[in-house]
Amino acid sequence: MRASTLLAAASAPLAALAAPLPSIAALLARQGTAKFCERITPAPSPEETEARFNEFADLFLVQKDIYGAFEYILPEYINHNPSAENGAQNALDILAPFWDSQTIEVLRTKFEGEMSWLNYKSGFGEIVDRYRWEDGCIIEHWDQGEQYPED
Repeated sequence: MRASTLLAAASAPLAALAAPLPSIAALLARQGTAKFCERITPAPSPEETEARFNEFADLFLVQKDIYGAFEYILPEYINHNPSAENGAQNALDILAPFWDSQTIEVLRTKFEGEMSWLNYKSGFGEIVDRYRWEDGCIIEHWDQGEQYPED
């Protein structure tokens, strides 16, 4: 009896190796692509940009629609996180595989001038993302050591 239990336990990892692996095409199809933001000319008013920020925040944090949210981010997006590269596609490639499975609690949001803030809790802890908007689109992002602005 002990030998059969030991044999079953030892062969379980081998059974996992025998399972079919997804094809490269299947993995790439899962990764997806986004339509990134195009600058609005003439530039939208502060009220229009704030409405766009609210749409972005809803897509990103509430609906967790990463591809919809990235339609508000310029392709040349500057990421001030030292662990991330610039470019919207680079950020999307990092977030897309897991974003829709995140548990997110929205704490607060703010828009002022050309800046906006998202404050939320996720599996990574409490986060403050700061964004700079230009021509109706997000052009810059900060999240390292950011503090939510108090009035």
